[in-house]
Amino acid sequence: MTGRALRRIDAALTAPGAGYRLLEVQTLVALVIGMRLVARDWASIADRPAALVDGLTVVSWLPPHLPAWIPVVLAVVGVGGVGLVVARTHARAGFAVAWGAYVVLCALWSSSGKVMHNDALTVWVGLALLLARPPARGQDDRRTVGFGWPPRAALAVLACVYWLTGVQKLRHSGLGWAFGDNMSWVLRQGTSPFVPGLSDWVADHAAVAAAMATGALLLELTAPVWLAWRRTRALFALAVAVMHGSIWLFLGIDYLPWVLTAAAVAVPMSLRSDVRLTDALRPRPRPGAAPDVTREPAAPALR
Repeated sequence: MTGRALRRIDAALTAPGAGYRLLEVQTLVALVIGMRLVARDWASIADRPAALVDGLTVVSWLPPHLPAWIPVVLAVVGVGGVGLVVARTHARAGFAVAWGAYVVLCALWSSSGKVMHNDALTVWVGLALLLARPPARGQDDRRTVGFGWPPRAALAVLACVYWLTGVQKLRHSGLGWAFGDNMSWVLRQGTSPFVPGLSDWVADHAAVAAAMATGALLLELTAPVWLAWRRTRALFALAVAVMHGSIWLFLGIDYLPWVLTAAAVAVPMSLRSDVRLTDALRPRPRPGAAPDVTREPAAPALR
């Protein structure tokens, strides 16, 4: 029984897919990486105290004190890789360059040398797309296994990361994470940068705080279910935006990379296999709208 289920999952993940779907997902994830590369002042890495660069880390092969220009150059190189992906010129190498620069910079940004949680989802989803070979020009409509598995792998990684986030909450705190006073304590330790006193108000109303915590935990634990079905994938991206948006509203913690990464994968994968993202985003004519008559009339034929 288990073997049959695993074979069905494997067949679903490795089924042929359209080249344009891989192109959409990989390009959107690359744009999220590019946004992170240009939005942060990477030169400030050079200002880290010496005590924060000691010990064994994933970037210990780099000098302990980097001049400010090195992380800036890394960011520029990474943005150049994103440009190659968007331009569809050596896109596979460009994505690898962008992802590699992003991972190193994220590791350097943290004093412990590990990727900060704000960027963790983008890093893991990018890893799933690292070996993908995007379609060459003129191959967008081709359907092959090589085009099919990378977007589905990114979708599976997205589901696993959210599910594991929920599992870790249960592992360390049990159901008390949702039904206890955990959320109230979290809200009391922060403050809303937009509405003064909002965090304290929610913390003072235990039922509201518990409802928020329960909703977040349920969303994380059911992520594989949401993402297994095509019709609910876009809804998951919307629910994720609401959850992380509430964290930003109440505590000012920026989870925009998670929101954008979830949308970059889930929204294209929510479309029918024969529908491109650009077609889905194109405005549809309203029912009963007058036909386009703006074209100039044809010149009369010569007799």
